[in-house]
Amino acid sequence: MRWSLFSLIAAAVLALTLHATGSPATTGTTGPARLIPLTCPELVRLLRVLVLPPLNHSRGHFLHWNSWRRHHQAVARTCHQQRHHYHDRP
Repeated sequence: MRWSLFSLIAAAVLALTLHATGSPATTGTTGPARLIPLTCPELVRLLRVLVLPPLNHSRGHFLHWNSWRRHHQAVARTCHQQRHHYHDRP
């Protein structure tokens, strides 16, 4: 029972943290593909790397990889949306 309570509290904290970052997904603004907003699993990974020492790589490597991955996903999302936009034109 207590683990369920801890996981619900953690989920609430993550949701509030994501909302406080002011990411485009929460604010509704659109723009060029920079970075996708943080997701709850990514936020957990970031907190784990910042609190615990990483096993395989340095913290800098992990932060760089996370930034590259979020940028790559933002570009892919933009291309996907543009493709569907052009495809849906009459």
